[in-house]
Amino acid sequence: MAEHRLALVVGANRGIGLGVVKAFLARGWDVIATARKPAEAIALNALASGSPGRVTVAALELNDPASLDGFAAAFDNGALAGKVLDIALINAGVAGPAHRSASQATEAETGALMMTNAIAPIRLARAVAPRVRAGTGVIAFTSSVMGSVALNPGGHELYRASKAALNSLTRGLYAEVSGRKLTVLSLHPGWVRTDMGGPGAAVSVEDSARGMVDVMLAQQGRHHHVYLDYQGKEIAW
Repeated sequence: MAEHRLALVVGANRGIGLGVVKAFLARGWDVIATARKPAEAIALNALASGSPGRVTVAALELNDPASLDGFAAAFDNGALAGKVLDIALINAGVAGPAHRSASQATEAETGALMMTNAIAPIRLARAVAPRVRAGTGVIAFTSSVMGSVALNPGGHELYRASKAALNSLTRGLYAEVSGRKLTVLSLHPGWVRTDMGGPGAAVSVEDSARGMVDVMLAQQGRHHHVYLDYQGKEIAW
């Protein structure tokens, strides 16, 4: 493996994404960390300043095709030219409308939720996949146990549907990239104390992030698509 191992962490300005950046840095990795508005990503910029030359902060609005295309193009002839990714974590998600109900959902609400949680992450992964190191590279997605059809007890149905859609699209992506011997992961970070998870959640950001990085590292070179939690336990589809 390359001496300077490089990870891409999308959605790194706060919460789990920021925690994952810290966990990679603690293991000696370099990181490309994205934020929708880098100038406002105070904690991320402070982390970059405290780790000179190891964190590249890049602008990326996942739902904006022009921003996505521009970010991908930067690997060819821009600020990221020549960079090869060992791991890419596509970390994006919104809770959706407060009513959480398919019976009440509008077309706009459903479209926004599906675009952010399922469609845009796959578009980005497809765009950066050629920059992921063949043989040992990992493309991972922050999914959720709530995307499991087998374990669905009801409730939160719109969010569950969006994460199930992400899992399905991820399996299709794996079929596309498997010839390059990449590993693809759908990861459940746990119920984490973030803005989305709330203060009563069971898992700290630090524990979730460390676990997710441990799982991604352990899965390098496996050449499969699996659905795992942050402790490495397999989840039923």
